[in-house]
Amino acid sequence: VCRQEGIAVLIDLHTPPGGREQGTSVMGMFRKAEHQEHFLKVWEKIAKRFRDDPVVWGYDLVNEPVLGMLPDGVRNWPELALEAAKRVRAIDPKKAIVVEPAPWGGPDGLDDLEPLPGIDGVVYSVHMYIPHKFTHQGVHGNPTGLSYPGVIEGKRWDKEALRRALEPARRFERDYDVPIYIGEFSAIRWAPGTSARDYLRDVIDIMEEYGWDWAYHAYREWPGWSFEHGPDPDDPKPSPTLTDRGALLKSYFARNPKPAGR
Repeated sequence: VCRQEGIAVLIDLHTPPGGREQGTSVMGMFRKAEHQEHFLKVWEKIAKRFRDDPVVWGYDLVNEPVLGMLPDGVRNWPELALEAAKRVRAIDPKKAIVVEPAPWGGPDGLDDLEPLPGIDGVVYSVHMYIPHKFTHQGVHGNPTGLSYPGVIEGKRWDKEALRRALEPARRFERDYDVPIYIGEFSAIRWAPGTSARDYLRDVIDIMEEYGWDWAYHAYREWPGWSFEHGPDPDDPKPSPTLTDRGALLKSYFARNPKPAGR
């Protein structure tokens, strides 16, 4: 389908070998070395499958890594990512390799990460859901009724506060001269009034100002993130008219056409 529609694909390993521990979300591959070896073999298999497929643009090694305490003989995430990148590069020398920092792919995680040495074509990715209480209100027990811009957990959140939250990614980009990709960002659709739209607008404005690549989360996944659905959390059906979030996203998509020949 993506080939027919001219859409490039970034393959993301969302559930790595060993899964996640219930309650902590620590990945099993940071508990047992055998899961890490399986992880490396999975990427060898994926790279062999898609190395000659022009529809696949790149490989995101793992979604939102979470480590916990590492047992002896288990690699930390930078070590494991480097080994995975080496194995992918030995098979596929061209496609992008995307690396997210631990924990959870948040911008602050880049403060504890250095670029993978000796590997070309690496893109560094973070996910933007800050402030979490706002973007995830009504999810996982978080309260509802939080507006943006506004005071959230005692702090004023506006465009400049979002810019400060993204500063670790900006600093990483400047310090190491590497590309930044915001692989996920969103706000729950039932945020009060135009809050979700206003949050998305400010985040996108910052990303566009910096020239970062970005992907909205999510399209036809869970309705809570859907820009096709209206603000009523009890309405499971898409809106018959274009939502304010949908209009916003489409306006930015229109500014970022696919380059000629791709």
